[in-house]
Amino acid sequence: MKKIVFILIPIILFSACINLNSNQNKEKNNSIVHPSKYSVVEADIPLTYYGNIDGVELGYQIAPHNVAMKSLEAFYKFHDTGNQSYRDRGLYLADWLLDNAKYRGNGNFVVWEYSYPWPPYDLKPGWTGSLNQATIIKALTFAHLYSGDKKYTEMIGKALNAFDVEVKDGGLKVLREDEGKIYVWYPEYAKEDPPYVLNGFITVIIRLREYYLITTDKKAERLYQEGLVSLEHYLPDYDAGNKRSYYDTLGNIANDHYHEMHVAQLNSLYEYTKNPIFKEYKEKWERN
Repeated sequence: MKKIVFILIPIILFSACINLNSNQNKEKNNSIVHPSKYSVVEADIPLTYYGNIDGVELGYQIAPHNVAMKSLEAFYKFHDTGNQSYRDRGLYLADWLLDNAKYRGNGNFVVWEYSYPWPPYDLKPGWTGSLNQATIIKALTFAHLYSGDKKYTEMIGKALNAFDVEVKDGGLKVLREDEGKIYVWYPEYAKEDPPYVLNGFITVIIRLREYYLITTDKKAERLYQEGLVSLEHYLPDYDAGNKRSYYDTLGNIANDHYHEMHVAQLNSLYEYTKNPIFKEYKEKWERN
């Protein structure tokens, strides 16, 4: 790998339902005071508070995506301050991710499973997703950059392999056919007929690009390019008119937060690629 190339996307690309700011907003349930929904609570291994989601009480859970985000947060602080404790914290959480990888395909690839259901998309415990995977790859990349330990790159290789395996076989790829052509999609919520969440897919593409720029890994470059082709083709399907965008292909309109994220993501993609379709929809969806 190259020496550290610090890539900070100006938009922070979180999971579709995650707020990493464990702020002071609290919701009170009888005598128990909980953090605001989706907050990440500091603990030995960070906990995400979900509360009740679509009638299912999830409470506090370990979300692998958010463990990776906290690992990255620690590495960023180490980069900014030089405080060794932040590096150690980042590596500690990265090692938790190594220990909790689930091997599939006779050990040829790994994923990270959620131990709880996700009712909005009818996902049972053990579900996985590409946004989760790409965020963990980024955390493990920084773990290698700051430690030099090859155990992180070895795991990244197996994590990347999952993007070449279809969801029906335990991986993170869905093939979409349109007008006789096949397009690749990496679903944020991995199921054979996924909801095709837009912001999550774009985040994955951007993180694959980041990994390629740091490592020159050819597989990551190919996965990134295949994702771009699919995004270019399907992006018009997310135009809801009147400066609105769809969150997914189930007809859910993106709220202001995710709509603004779409605009920022497309702006970044246009800066990278100069592909006019990204500029077209960025300008079409801008509200100011």
